[in-house]
Amino acid sequence: MWIFGWTGASGFSARSTAEQVTNGIDATGLTAVVTGASSGIGVETARVLAMRGAHVVMAVRNVDTGKSVKEAILKEIPTAKVDVMQLDLSSMASVKKFASEYISSGLPLNLLINNAGIMMCPYMLSTDNIEMQFATNHVGHFLLTHLLLETMKSTARESNQEGRIVNLSSEGHRFAYKEGIRFDKINNEAEYNNIRAYGQSKLANILHANELARRLKEEGINITANSLHPGAIATNLLRHSSFLEAITNVVGKYVLKNVPQGAATTCYVALHPQVKGVTGHFVIDLIAGKGDCVQLKFLSLLSIPLFSFAKKEEDLKMWIFGWKGASGFSARSTAEEVTDGIDATGLTAIVTGASNGIGVETARVLAMRGAHVFMAVRNVDAGKSVKEAILKEIPTAKLDVMHLDLSSLASVKRFASEYVSSGLPLNLLINNAGLMCPYMLSTDNIEMQFATNHVVDNRLKGIWFKCSPGHFLLTHLLLERMKSTARESNQEGRIVNLSSEGHRFLYKEGIRFDKINNEAEYNKFLAYGQSKLANILHANELARRLKEEGINITANSLHPGAVATNFFRNLGVIGAITNLAGKYVLKNLPQGAATTCYAALHPQMKGVTGEYLCDSNLYKPSPQGKDDELAKKLWDFSLDLVHPFC
Repeated sequence: MWIFGWTGASGFSARSTAEQVTNGIDATGLTAVVTGASSGIGVETARVLAMRGAHVVMAVRNVDTGKSVKEAILKEIPTAKVDVMQLDLSSMASVKKFASEYISSGLPLNLLINNAGIMMCPYMLSTDNIEMQFATNHVGHFLLTHLLLETMKSTARESNQEGRIVNLSSEGHRFAYKEGIRFDKINNEAEYNNIRAYGQSKLANILHANELARRLKEEGINITANSLHPGAIATNLLRHSSFLEAITNVVGKYVLKNVPQGAATTCYVALHPQVKGVTGHFVIDLIAGKGDCVQLKFLSLLSIPLFSFAKKEEDLKMWIFGWKGASGFSARSTAEEVTDGIDATGLTAIVTGASNGIGVETARVLAMRGAHVFMAVRNVDAGKSVKEAILKEIPTAKLDVMHLDLSSLASVKRFASEYVSSGLPLNLLINNAGLMCPYMLSTDNIEMQFATNHVVDNRLKGIWFKCSPGHFLLTHLLLERMKSTARESNQEGRIVNLSSEGHRFLYKEGIRFDKINNEAEYNKFLAYGQSKLANILHANELARRLKEEGINITANSLHPGAVATNFFRNLGVIGAITNLAGKYVLKNLPQGAATTCYAALHPQMKGVTGEYLCDSNLYKPSPQGKDDELAKKLWDFSLDLVHPFC
């Protein structure tokens, strides 16, 4: 829908414009206040509402700019009813003055569009000594709405027409501080992060609309309150970040919405009959709901909205330009670069999924550094072809190929048994293999992603299937060999689980212990996120237990980065787009394997355990990714399942 403009349930899409979504709607007799109406989508919102007949009051900080916008609208639409009033949302005195003047005018108020906002500004305080993003984006609009609410209520009663309050939020609300709203730390400069602070203010916009909706409904008032994400739009919202603004100006026309498209959801929520009576919802691309537009979110990982994943702007600069993090490496570092000068002679490694993608590069670079690498692959012929190619480049490489199908319990058990029987040591276990796919069951009747990527129990047709394919069982069966190797060699063993930033997008329960095979509620993106969260929690609990036992083995998880591989083969349009655009916005294979090789071999990682890495640097997972109790629950659940097969 995002790329090609496919329509959703509303009949509109991310490519619909504000004029298109209001076509045929007569707003004559309605009065609207639009904040921030002198720039960006605020201008387009005011213009289209006026075009449809509404009397629009443009609430702007710069009155001269507002008057220029008004003149431009009147030149295009001579019959438009537009007024300009001064409003500085960062000043409570200005908000109070605006509300007082508006009420004194005797005008009705049908629509309140809380549109204005600032984004990612450096730490600063408002005139009322409140952190600027929270003050402008939330507090100002909260006070404005509170002061104008009685006017809206009386208008709704007297006109017998539904009033609508619209809060412009953002998908950036997902990247607030871990506490959500930092009630006791709003002005904490020492811990300030401009992206997190923006996310906090946008979360506040949603919560404000939700609580408004609840209260108005409880009172029986004919006013709805909703919040929305307008989309990623090329506007001056990024003016506080010259770097992001420059990037947006270069690539924005290819991956971002234009202003008419950006104002569409606002105008839809404000005027469209489909939204009549809809209240307390978050709307994105004209889809009323809870923001579960997962495909749009996943596509955003491959484009400019990927900015949201950066903990701070420096992370994004590292991703694009190869700026180095604390480790001395960056997102643009390759597996060879992060292992340069490291001698892995004498180490033995197992790499799962080593017949394609970054698994191939991981095996190649570990072998290049002297490790004896066992390529655990589902397709042995493909594995042998990879082995031959590596040996052709590195004649001294020590490589073996063994069959392993992680989606099959029997295959995992057979692989581990054969490896242990060989008497070989095991220093490194790289749990690399994975997949993303539509709903299907493994050979052991388990949802395929969870079966392959971790371990699962399942109730299917009333029967308990106690089975345990995947990386959990593999690790469990090989752990004693790793422990003995660590003791006898006096060398640190390392277990590396490949996870993904996709672990942030999963079912609300986190791990759906009792619903793994629920086809009716299956979503391939959320199921993938669930399996990737399991990879992180598995590594965390492994690290805790090994540390408690005093075993010289570390366990870490990582996000390799968005890499152009055949991993997206089951994603249809998204896979096609990834193949098309990947070379411009995604990592290549040598870069994609870098973090794995860094975690497996680099001296900087000695003794580091229970951590999550990204771009060859330590990184923070989601709050669920640090949930020790959830990790223990997953461990106990998985261990109980694998017990019959150990």
